Amino acid sequence: MYGFQPIACAAAALVCLYTAAPAKADPTSTTLEALLGGGSLEIDGVKFSNFTPLLAPEIPFGSALLHTLVTNPGALSTMPLIATTGGVLSHAFGNATPAVASSITVSSLSDDLATPPFDPGLQFTGPTTWSVTAGTIASLQITGFFYDVSREKDATGAFLSGPIRSASLLQDAAVKFTVGPDSFPSGGLPDFAGAGALQFLFGAHGLIDGNATGELFARFDFVGLVPLFSQLSSGFTFPDEDSVRVYNLIAVGASSEGAYTLGALTERYDPPVPPGGGGLGPFLPGTIDVPEPASLLLLATAAFGLGFSRRRLA
Repeated sequence: MYGFQPIACAAAALVCLYTAAPAKADPTSTTLEALLGGGSLEIDGVKFSNFTPLLAPEIPFGSALLHTLVTNPGALSTMPLIATTGGVLSHAFGNATPAVASSITVSSLSDDLATPPFDPGLQFTGPTTWSVTAGTIASLQITGFFYDVSREKDATGAFLSGPIRSASLLQDAAVKFTVGPDSFPSGGLPDFAGAGALQFLFGAHGLIDGNATGELFARFDFVGLVPLFSQLSSGFTFPDEDSVRVYNLIAVGASSEGAYTLGALTERYDPPVPPGGGGLGPFLPGTIDVPEPASLLLLATAAFGLGFSRRRLA
């Protein structure tokens, strides 16, 4: 059902993986560690299961990435950013540390009575682990995982919920950031701190659509500290599905003397599309099963940037 190759980017790409998830976690609140260990959540007739780390054990970065950019930029599209088996949850570079699954709380979200009839979801809360303090060098943390969302059936074979028809992504603005003074030799480039999230959904026929959220603060010494971009919600609708696979990529980073903390990500299925939403549809290829390798880097690089493209100036 989920037959497709990665949809990748500079930090990660998507792959089709499948493992069983027989155990059930606490129906109200648990940790990502418990879910990655084979847990599942059942909410209002919808099952969230098959939580799996997404990132390759080794991701090119630093001098290795720079060498490739200079000597063979075409190789970027084939770099092993995603693991087909044995993936890891998080990578960190500079003074950052990898995200810890046991420190990410996963809370179930029942139907919102104000938006009937169906919008269960999950909230991933990790301010103690989705946090980067750069210190003297630019630092970055990347986290990636996927899970399946499927309609459950009763003993007679009837579905316990309505069809899955939309998805939304909401990024919590933790308002915990600092941006150091310009430290580039030119003195004209800004220092920065921020975080962003990408969400891609695949259905029975391949890629459906994606969401992007993000927040970026930059400092130019000649104008002081300026919050440049902020898009904290995104959503889209699609034809009825009985199950979807959801890929999540989260990045938190800062340049030297900067810091940023991401509070939480909320993901609902079948809510009304939030204000400012619309998903990544116009920027993605049509429904696909096997994207061309040369397009992978460009696709997700653009998607990461999109989280900051519909901006709100301070």
